[in-house]
Amino acid sequence: MDSGLSSDSEEDAKTTGLMGMNRGSLSFVNQLGFSKFSYCISGSDSSGILLLGDASSSWPGPIQYTPLVSQTTPLPYFDRVAYTVQLEGIRVGSKLLSLPKSMFVPDHTGAGQTMVDSGTQFTFLMGPVYSALKTEFMAQTKSVLKVVEDPDFVFQGTMDLCFRVGPLTQPNFSRLPVVSLMFRGAEMSVSGQKLLYRVNGAGLKGKDQVYCFTFGNSDLLGIEAFVIGHHHQQNVWMEFDLAKSRVGFGADVSCDQARQRLRSRN
Repeated sequence: MDSGLSSDSEEDAKTTGLMGMNRGSLSFVNQLGFSKFSYCISGSDSSGILLLGDASSSWPGPIQYTPLVSQTTPLPYFDRVAYTVQLEGIRVGSKLLSLPKSMFVPDHTGAGQTMVDSGTQFTFLMGPVYSALKTEFMAQTKSVLKVVEDPDFVFQGTMDLCFRVGPLTQPNFSRLPVVSLMFRGAEMSVSGQKLLYRVNGAGLKGKDQVYCFTFGNSDLLGIEAFVIGHHHQQNVWMEFDLAKSRVGFGADVSCDQARQRLRSRN
């Protein structure tokens, strides 16, 4: 996968494309010689932030870092130009999924790497890990959400956990458990509206709205990797420090605050 910055809206698609920001020699950042870049993807509009160079002081909060993982030997399923980090576990609410850490480590073929990829919309987990997360999320939300029980309804062919919500209401986002992605030295918390995405429920009976869980199964996507997509990076200050070989995750705060801070410094 080519890690890059992109837009999903139909209007933006007419005028914008994909900017290659990966670790390859031909990427935008490497051709210009930048050893660090940062961005914040807005969840409300298309006016996010992209800063080239050192901008750690721009985010109004602490930044947690996790080291980049490199692989010098070519492996069939390992993308060596991706921003690869080590996912070590997942927590749903206060419950840590009962999975051995070995399930998150790439095997001898390179399958199972964890990529931070702004060019992918949602987050995808390897099959057994996804199944454990799906089961636990359903268990903790059974009194809050009504599962779509049609086995043939799969959003975008990859998201198979969806919920029915009344036609004039929204899900009770405040009652959803936080899903925490635990990396080596850092965590990314996914909560509230980032957990569910409203979709077209065509093909289903009734007038209910349909919302789908924003984690998908890598097997359905056809890849052998964990992918942290840009939907879960929204309003998180993402810092890619190539000089120190690490990725930083800022606290979940509105990108507007960082934008105001940048303006006040200029």
